[in-house]
Amino acid sequence: MSCILIVEGSEFDVNRFLKETELNPYEKHLKGEKRPFKKLNKPMNYETSGCRFDLSKADFNDFETQRNDVINFLNHNYQKLERLTEFGLDKKEIAVIGFGIENQMTDFWCQTEYLQPELLKLTGNLNIGIEITLYHPEKEENKTE
Repeated sequence: MSCILIVEGSEFDVNRFLKETELNPYEKHLKGEKRPFKKLNKPMNYETSGCRFDLSKADFNDFETQRNDVINFLNHNYQKLERLTEFGLDKKEIAVIGFGIENQMTDFWCQTEYLQPELLKLTGNLNIGIEITLYHPEKEENKTE
């Protein structure tokens, strides 16, 4: 998954949100449930309730398609997402769109990425943050045929 939406909150009623909006996350968890991994050999429980949505199937080197997929998702689901606070998500608990993109710094001395005004307006109006994570590109010799 190259681009996801993460929604989490300490009082977020994720079950009611998903039922009423009919949105389908790839992951959902409830506050107090065990996480699927351990930290320092101790089981950890979720401190918040939340869900995650896969927003784009585009490759990590196709940021333009990722952005367009996100804009389409936000436009299509705008009215559902603007209701997040109705389900207990505090205005200080910011949902985040995470873009995973390929780090091109091995080939270029500078990397810039553009976030178009439509994307910024949609996320700003919905109180959704944007995070961009750079990943090392996969090396040709590591690819299997």
